Amino acid sequence: MEGLKLLITAGAILASTSASADLNNQAMKHCLDSVGYDRNASVENRFEGVDFAAAASCYHAYNSNIYQQQVANLRELLAANPRYRFPGQSLNSCWGKPREMPFESATISANQFGFTAGVSYKDTMPAGCYENGPWDNREGSHDYDG
Repeated sequence: MEGLKLLITAGAILASTSASADLNNQAMKHCLDSVGYDRNASVENRFEGVDFAAAASCYHAYNSNIYQQQVANLRELLAANPRYRFPGQSLNSCWGKPREMPFESATISANQFGFTAGVSYKDTMPAGCYENGPWDNREGSHDYDG
């Protein structure tokens, strides 16, 4: 009796967290049927001769197969979109492309009063890849198609 409660509780938790709860329920029913569980028998006789460890093993094999499929899909997605591996880069259309800097040179020097810093900006910027963000108001800056 305790084995069934544990199996049903584990199945309920997995079914509630899964998008395919109906498939989980069907797999659990199949695994119980494969070990001789008779849901039409009376409650007193329903658990006689049923190997719940085998049913749990069957369901674990099903769940393991689903997990392996999900991992394979995730690996395929990450292979096609490596920027998803890094937080905050999923919408970065410049991922892996060379960036164009807006300045030609930067200098810093020490003098008698402290430090002096300077930046020499370019006259024009060629059409390159810029970091995009919601604060960026350049023409076409929100084109996130990668």
